[in-house]
Amino acid sequence: MIPAREIANLRREAGELKNIREKMDSPDFAATVFNKVFRDDIKRLRTMSEMWKSRKPPEPLDQQMVSDGAKGIDAKVSKNDQKIWSLAENYAIFEDSLRRLAERVLDMRKGRVEDEIAPIITFDKDDEDTLDFVAASANLRSLIFGINLKSKFDIKRGFSSYTMHC
Repeated sequence: MIPAREIANLRREAGELKNIREKMDSPDFAATVFNKVFRDDIKRLRTMSEMWKSRKPPEPLDQQMVSDGAKGIDAKVSKNDQKIWSLAENYAIFEDSLRRLAERVLDMRKGRVEDEIAPIITFDKDDEDTLDFVAASANLRSLIFGINLKSKFDIKRGFSSYTMHC
């Protein structure tokens, strides 16, 4: 039997994900996703004190601070796939690629009948939008856990296809 607390956590998580999907066409979509994944989930993870007895706990990122630092950075920096991007560059690429992916999903939803399965984006290492998103997200997560960052090229080499349901 699943404990009531775990069921409550699953309901909360499902509600948060539904809220994110509903904001896909809003100007604060990237901030909402960023705060969920790189701040709120990390803060929750830090409360599991047993995990951090023998290792350094992850450090959540502050979206406003990171966003402010990324102002003026052109996301075209992602074209240089041999470079290891800075925190600000990763954020700019994260935000830009998430916008591109959201636009694709919204376009796929336009002709959808109500009972149809939700549109799916298949992550492919040869799809620039998904690769930028995965590379920037992986690097942001690495920063949180104190792991060395990788170039887009290195990430692509280790990348296989994944599917995201939107």
